[in-house]
Amino acid sequence: MLYQLAKLVLLTSQTENNSNEVAITCTLDGDDPWKEIGISFGDEHEVDICADTASNHLILSSRRCAVVVLHNHPSTQTLSIEDIRFFLHFESIRIMVVVTNQGIVHYLCKDNEYNYDASMELYNECIVGLTAKSKVQEYYMASLTFLARCSEVGLFYH
Repeated sequence: MLYQLAKLVLLTSQTENNSNEVAITCTLDGDDPWKEIGISFGDEHEVDICADTASNHLILSSRRCAVVVLHNHPSTQTLSIEDIRFFLHFESIRIMVVVTNQGIVHYLCKDNEYNYDASMELYNECIVGLTAKSKVQEYYMASLTFLARCSEVGLFYH
């Protein structure tokens, strides 16, 4: 199912959003993950997932179901530090998938050993020293550091 969503996000980005970022949110609870979905459209560098009413509803109303958030990164990078913060902030989001315009899929999952407090501590450790004036490469290195160590806090990255 994740690969079907990855294809859908790329097609939606290409045909409906000038190949800019698109996020598709769906619940994995129940038999039909396609029953409720939300689609958010962004620009080249970001997408506000919660700006879409359906996506916001799925994220905020989900308690035990998993929510999948997919979006493309035109820059072909993995999850950004902002993606990671968003993923950690919402307990309902169990998996976040980033699909590049070349079709490369990166995903981050919360497993049964996930520890919110430890994950936030790791996140804060990785962003120490970053400011609004920090270079893009510094933000990218912070995300790579977090992803390299995320298994320490009950997260799985591939």
